[in-house]
Amino acid sequence: MNKLDEIYKDEGFLSEIINAITSGIFVTDLEHNILMINATGAEMVGRSPGDCFDRKCFEIFNTPMCQTDSCTCRLSVKNDKINHGQTLLRHDEKEIAVEYTSRPLKNYKGETVGCVENFIDITSRLEQEKIILDQQNKLIETRDEDIRHLQDEILELSTPVIEVWDGIIALPLIGSVDSHRARIAMEMLLEAIERTRAPFVIIDITGVPTVDADVANHILQTVNAAKFMGSQAIITGVGPRMARIIAQGSVDMSSLTVRGRMTDGLHFAISKLLQKEKEMRKVNLQVDEQIL
Repeated sequence: MNKLDEIYKDEGFLSEIINAITSGIFVTDLEHNILMINATGAEMVGRSPGDCFDRKCFEIFNTPMCQTDSCTCRLSVKNDKINHGQTLLRHDEKEIAVEYTSRPLKNYKGETVGCVENFIDITSRLEQEKIILDQQNKLIETRDEDIRHLQDEILELSTPVIEVWDGIIALPLIGSVDSHRARIAMEMLLEAIERTRAPFVIIDITGVPTVDADVANHILQTVNAAKFMGSQAIITGVGPRMARIIAQGSVDMSSLTVRGRMTDGLHFAISKLLQKEKEMRKVNLQVDEQIL
């Protein structure tokens, strides 16, 4: 026991132990005078332990908390409990992110006589956390983009454009149609018109239970776009709600071709194609007669 007592009284030995700790540690009295600081803590502010001794802690450590009500040592002593957090340590025109823990320093009577604070440089850790967070965000963005592509592919498969007759393509819509699905379906239809140069397209909405104003506008815009591309769009399966939207909107009804069923639309388109063929034959015959 005598040897242990000697060790406890050996300030040099205790100083060696404290200086071996890799985190910064300092002790202050109730007036914020530094009574002890280890080498790591002093090095973080570019000083030696001797330069810091018996000076105010806020003269050595420049943080946003110093000399404010948020001072960690002040809070620790006032509330008589451990205080923990993060802050920025300013030194040599640089900012070092530190994590700190302060606790009241008590004497053998249990009286608070000062504060003990330890702190570590977490700059590298925060940088690593930021890198990991950025990587996670990129993975999430990539995943979300993949999901969107997959959803678009599923929508494309669920809304096929069918060539039902030579010169006639059809887009049968089935199930719930929101604005996003309507936009993709209409884009697919316009691409099919460009690819096939079909003079007639049938948009059948018999299998769509409800149609809101946005979806109806997408359909009507596609009708006009098809017209500009040289195709006549025929809308079939119009229900009461769509009929009201068309009637209440500022739509030129004369530009719309509407039929009750898809078969009616197909018969209309075929009859128009046959009529055009007859007219072309008649014109060709007249040209041949003129040549002869």
